[in-house]
Formats: sequence, C-alpha cells, structure tokens
Amino acid sequence: MKLYPDSKIYILCPGNVQTGGPESMHQLASVLSSFGLHVYMAYFPLNHSLFKKDSPVHDVYKKYHIPYVLEPEDRSQNIVIAPEANTWQLYIPKKIQRVIWWMSVDNYLKNIVDIFQYYIKNTLVGPMPNFFTFGTTDKNIEHWGQSEYVRQFLRLNGVTKIKTVETHMSQNFLSRSSLVDLTAKKNFVAFNPSKGFEITQYLMNIAPDIDWRPIENMTPAQVQKLLAEAKIYIDFGEFPGRERLPREAILSGCVVITGKRGAAANDVDVNIPAEFKFDMQAKPQDIIKKIRDVFDNFEREFDKQKDFREKELNAQKNFTAEVADAFGIKNLPSPTVALIQGVSEKNFLLAQELFKSKDFTPKFIVDDLLASTEIFDELILREQNRNYLRVGENFIEIITRDDAEFLYLEGRIKKFASLEPTIEELDAWKKFSADLLIFHS
Repeated sequence: MKLYPDSKIYILCPGNVQTGGPESMHQLASVLSSFGLHVYMAYFPLNHSLFKKDSPVHDVYKKYHIPYVLEPEDRSQNIVIAPEANTWQLYIPKKIQRVIWWMSVDNYLKNIVDIFQYYIKNTLVGPMPNFFTFGTTDKNIEHWGQSEYVRQFLRLNGVTKIKTVETHMSQNFLSRSSLVDLTAKKNFVAFNPSKGFEITQYLMNIAPDIDWRPIENMTPAQVQKLLAEAKIYIDFGEFPGRERLPREAILSGCVVITGKRGAAANDVDVNIPAEFKFDMQAKPQDIIKKIRDVFDNFEREFDKQKDFREKELNAQKNFTAEVADAFGIKNLPSPTVALIQGVSEKNFLLAQELFKSKDFTPKFIVDDLLASTEIFDELILREQNRNYLRVGENFIEIITRDDAEFLYLEGRIKKFASLEPTIEELDAWKKFSADLLIFHS
C-alpha cells in the first residue's frame, strides 16, 4: 500500500448499524482524519435510498464528523479498507489499493457459509460473488489484524505480512471508567448470558448463594454502572476476537475470569494470569473457589491483572501509533484548532490569520446554535447535514460544544483558540482542556 498526497481512503462500514465493528471503523477514520488525510466512510448498502432517515450515519457516530460517500472512487492512488466479513466488496473496484481489516475469525467463516448458502438457494439469480479466499493470487491485498487470535489464524493460512491495528474503548466509556471507586465494589458476579451460558448456568446451580447478575437489556451506561459495582466479570464464550465486554470489565475495576476459547486462549489478547483462565475440562468447583477467593481478597487478586488493565488503558495511544505505522506516516500535520467563541466577524478574521500560519490549522468553530440549525447563507455551506463556514477558499466545520469535547479526547482537536475570552469562558473550557490559545484583537 502506498499513500500519495491526493490519496482518498475509504472505510467500508454498514450504514445505520451500532456494534463494535462499526465503532472500530469510525475510530480508524477519526485517527486518519487527525493525520490530515482525506478519509471517508463508505457505507453499504451502496443504494442510498435503502438507508433509514435518508442518511447512512447512525446517530451514535455523528459526533465523529467523518464525511461519507456512497461509492469509492476507483483510482490507483486511493485505498479501500474492508472488514473481514465483507471482502466481496473489495472486488467491485479494479484499480484501488485494498486492505482487509481482520477483527473476527468467526465473522469471516460465517460470511463464507452465508454466501454459499445464498448461492445454492438462488443459483439462477446470477454468479456467486467473489470474496477473499486463502491460497489465491490476491497478493496485492494488505492484511491488518485486530487481535493475536486473528493473526495466528492468518499465519496458519499462509499470510505472512500482517500489520497490527487494534482499537480502543469508546471515549464515553473511558471517561466514565476513570471515576470508578474500587472501595464501592460489591460481592457479585457479572456475566453475559449470550456468551458461554451453559457453563455459567452450571456454576449458578452449584453455587446458588453467590449473587449472579446478567448483562442483558441494558443501555451502555447501565452496563458500565453494573461493572463499576461488580468485583468479578466471567466470560466462557468463544472469543472470536478482542471481545468488548471483558475489556470494559477490566477497565471498570473488575477481576476477569475466562475460559480458554478463541482469543482468550493466548496470553496476548487476554493477558491475565493462567489462574484466571479455565478450559472446558476444568472442575466447576475450582472456578467457584476462585470466585470466592476474589471476593475475600479483592485487592490482591485485582493487582494480579494489572498488565491487562494497563494494556487497555494504553490502547488509544497504541492504536494511533499502529495506524501511523500501517500507512508509513512519520510527519504529522500542524495541530488542529477549534475556535470557541462562535461564528462572528472576529473569529472569521482569526480563522483567516490561522490559515496563513504554519503553526496551526483551523478545522472547527464551536457554536451550539449554528451547528444544529439548517441554515443557508452565502458564507455557510451545508453538506451531509453539517454546516461549514466559508473562509476564502477554505471551510471550517461548525460543531457543538459536546462534539468539540469528544473530538478533543479523540485527538482530532489539539488546541482551542479564542479572541480575549471572558473569565467565565476560560473557566468553562479549562474544565476539560488546558490547551487554550488566547489571541488579542
């Protein structure tokens, strides 16, 4: 894969879907955008009329402020990145550079089964779609691995060049998890009833005195609240990749107990001591004994899982470095700046000056009212339900304060700028960012 000054990067993603995969894809787009690259979400299905609300962007991902296209531009300098479950879409364009981002072994295998079943059932519909298979001549496809489990799978199938690209937990989760009070932990076990429940059910039957609490029919905030109170999270599921809930649990101060299936079988993806992992032949009484031991000696057992916790705490920084390495990026652009005093004549003039500077790049203006209003003006461009201020030949996107805080935590906004802010404004912005530039008019 080679990156050119005019390269456009397209990330294939299901539209109007909120799961771990699409979140990872938006995180990737966010990092690439922070590098100053031309990145777009390419939502599928590509027929725009099929999307709900006439937009493919799920409400949860609008805060990333990533532009989208309905079809990648098929040019040799452009790059398309596809999840392993949708490799057939890599064969629609002919010239573009291609990357498969492997997040789950199971999703890839399931996709192959689904394609064959559909083809057998509908043989008269047309030819079976092409998709990536091992041992073919697709030597020009680059492979990224989201987990050690995936990388082992690829190596076993003859792929030798694999780049590590592993995402991190969401900013909302990380912000809340930093507030967890370990002294408030309670003696109960949290579990996901859709993951290895046959084992969990047996444990519940032989130890009915233990407080077992399922994670089901909950909002993300409710899940995090439960994990923040639990001392233990157990998961005896298949672990097709870097499962989200065990990572949420470790960051929420839980002691994590798993089986030895999939990604949990190696010491890289779930790097907890062996005493917290149990294979299918383990005695249930041994698992119960470990649970009671954690209840009675929580601080000691909590400290044993320090490596797993630190790995997830550093995941965002590592992810940024891994993406830069995957694209061969060594020199990052000048820091992006958001103007915090809204759309005004002074900010317009400040933006003009910043565009002339090599030290900073103005990308956003924070204005809650204009960001959420359908406005059409000669100085305002409205595109994909977002507003942009025209500054000469340049455009600055207008965003809300909440989105500005999110993009700051994402690393997309490096600094904020203002023309002589009031004391109240200074106090309000310094609550979450000390990176405030003050210019004088």
